[in-house]
Amino acid sequence: MTIDISLRELPFLAISAGAAALPAWTDIPPAAVLPVAVLVAAQIRIRRHAQRA
Repeated sequence: MTIDISLRELPFLAISAGAAALPAWTDIPPAAVLPVAVLVAAQIRIRRHAQRA
């Protein structure tokens, strides 16, 4: 199994930066917003390799 994590292009980074700054303007706790911002900013690919017998 291979897990690749890379950053997305600039528009997604700007959106995730806005999402990370959301707790400063609202009553949403940072612990709820930061994981969502990371998932938006990162591109995660999981690949399974077939086993050959």
